Amino acid sequence: MNKRTLVQATSMAVVLTMALSACGSGGDDAMTDDGRPIVTVQVVKDARAEKMEDMEWTKDLETACGCSIEWQDVASSSWDQQKQASLAAGEVADVTIGGFGSGDMGEYGSLFLDLKPELANMPNVSKMFEAEPYAQVISTTTDGKILGTPRVSTNGTARTSNHMFINKQWLDKLGLAVPTTWDELRTVLNAFKTQDPNGNGKADEIPLDFNAPGTGGFGLFQPNVLLASEGITVPNGALGMYVKDGKVMNYLTDERYKDLVSYLHDLWSDGVISAEAFTHDWSKYISTAKGEGTTAIVGMTWMWTPSDIFGTKISGQYITIPALKKSADQTEPTVWAYNGDDLAYQADRLVISAKVKHKDAALKLADAFYSSDMSVQASYGAFDSAVEKVSDTEYKVLDPPSDHENATEWMFFQSLADGAPGWLGKNITLDLPAVHTEVQPVDAVYDEDYANVDFNNDILYANMPMTPEQTSTMNANNTGITQGAMSKFAQWVTKGGVDEEWDAYVENLGKNNLDENISIEQDVYDAFKQTMAEAGVDLNSDEQ
Repeated sequence: MNKRTLVQATSMAVVLTMALSACGSGGDDAMTDDGRPIVTVQVVKDARAEKMEDMEWTKDLETACGCSIEWQDVASSSWDQQKQASLAAGEVADVTIGGFGSGDMGEYGSLFLDLKPELANMPNVSKMFEAEPYAQVISTTTDGKILGTPRVSTNGTARTSNHMFINKQWLDKLGLAVPTTWDELRTVLNAFKTQDPNGNGKADEIPLDFNAPGTGGFGLFQPNVLLASEGITVPNGALGMYVKDGKVMNYLTDERYKDLVSYLHDLWSDGVISAEAFTHDWSKYISTAKGEGTTAIVGMTWMWTPSDIFGTKISGQYITIPALKKSADQTEPTVWAYNGDDLAYQADRLVISAKVKHKDAALKLADAFYSSDMSVQASYGAFDSAVEKVSDTEYKVLDPPSDHENATEWMFFQSLADGAPGWLGKNITLDLPAVHTEVQPVDAVYDEDYANVDFNNDILYANMPMTPEQTSTMNANNTGITQGAMSKFAQWVTKGGVDEEWDAYVENLGKNNLDENISIEQDVYDAFKQTMAEAGVDLNSDEQ
């Protein structure tokens, strides 16, 4: 860290400490004139959301906790710097929503209140943990504490964020079948490039595009998911880690990864991958996929749903396709990428400061989020304007008003959407607009692929707690591993050379302690599986 950066970080920490001290875990005057305790709640939220104090449902939250809430709104795009300053200063708000996760608890867990001894005073949370034991598993640290409450949304969730879409209208126009193998896909993509499938007389088609891989490792909507063709259940992130039959492995040095890189280089050499695939930002990726009016530009890519990536004007041209086989004669069954546990269960969505002055009020506030009424309103919006309460267990999410673009935009405007703490499970029935259920038939396309996955033994789970020592060691090792892996991925896809450089590359990752990281990840995984077993969790029967 250079001197200028150190001064900036120190200044931010001082400013944040002063702010939190003034209205956070409170001074002696943290009471309203009418005697209600003041609880400071910091919320990291979507930039589309209105101020928390303007969201109508937050008034019900104040009633539930018998307190006055002082809201601190933080845009998610600016949170990272503030988060580091907050942790460095050792000062956090009374309650933080969406700001911290299981990865922070190993090193900074002492900043947060252990909720395990408080569960007797949190009836809604206790009821959720009893009904959803996996929720308590992901909320429990390596030393047995519960430092935050989760978001549980098992009501109609998906098993993956990565769904693969291809333009069926283009296939039909060119008389091509839906590809089922890598070779067939290559043939299709070359036809997309050369035969003007969008019919505008221009050579403007982008046969294949994807979200640009970053320097920190693979993320969502990137071509590493094609490893599913060869039996690897790719998780979101984790820098090459995956699990098969209870054993942690890493595909970055696997021959199947090498085969994929070679295949992608062939596609690049054919000119069927977007020339900007490694350089464009998120907004360009999305805007390009939306085409020009009703004219599609992108032939194939990955995303949550067709309308999310292609927009409503052209999304009907696309279909979801299941995992491809690497070759038509392969015997290895296909699988598909999986992050369904993280979609359904998000750890530590809400945390309480260990220094909180009005602990009882903060606990009531936290527990209120897990009532059915508050879970629905915090996720979709206030009763009457956004949600109709049909009965104590039935809710209908209403269509947006005319001055809002669509149901998704309206949801993010006046709720915390999928960032809200809460429990949306089998305990309630939700009647949702079509935009919120679009993903269900999309995800169902992968049923046959997921039939080849043992969710108890083939998944690298999200939210697995680690000790401070494990976190520190893996982070230190990941610096060299990431630099060695991600730069080579981009280079090999665009310029080739994987065959000639593979052995030296594998040796380099070994020197950067990849095997040590695999061993640590195995220890973390084994400990997590033990906690799952003790809680009686069976993810095959739960279908999560």
